[in-house]
Amino acid sequence: MDNDLILVAGLVVLMLAIPSAVSAFADRRPPWTALVVIILGAGVVAFAWQGHPAGMTLAEVPQAIFRVLARVIP
Repeated sequence: MDNDLILVAGLVVLMLAIPSAVSAFADRRPPWTALVVIILGAGVVAFAWQGHPAGMTLAEVPQAIFRVLARVIP
């Protein structure tokens, strides 16, 4: 798996944590599940960011997302 795919997977995991956090706050319960998912997603993103051979800037993230989408959607 290349770093672009790992980065996009981590970003998707981070986005999935948002509804969980909002639901937990709305029900007035601790957002433990959202916290765990955020930590895992951030770890995956950090792994992909550090593993990029030439280094990655924040401006390259949208390009990485579109490269992965171009491979997934024929």
